[in-house]
Amino acid sequence: MLTQDRLWSEAVILEGGSRVLRVQSTRDAFLCLKNHWPIADGDAKREAFAACERVIEGHDEPDAARAAFIKAAEEAQFSVHCWTG
Repeated sequence: MLTQDRLWSEAVILEGGSRVLRVQSTRDAFLCLKNHWPIADGDAKREAFAACERVIEGHDEPDAARAAFIKAAEEAQFSVHCWTG
C-alpha cells in the first residue's frame, strides 16, 4: 500500500513533550499516525488514516491528507507549526 508517496505543499512540524516530528508527505503522515502517535484512537486520527489511504490510492489530493493530519495532531494535543497554517 505505501509504495506511492504523495508530497505535501508544505511540511508540518509537531511538538509534543520531548518529541519533534517533521511530516512532509502522505506516507510520512500514515507512518507517524501508525507508529508515533500518543493516543490509541480518536475520530480525527481515524479520519486522517482514511484520508492518507485515499491519497495514496490516488483518489484524493495530498493536501486533503495534510488537513486531516493537522486535525488529528490537534486532537492528540501536539503543538502544530507550519508557515501557512
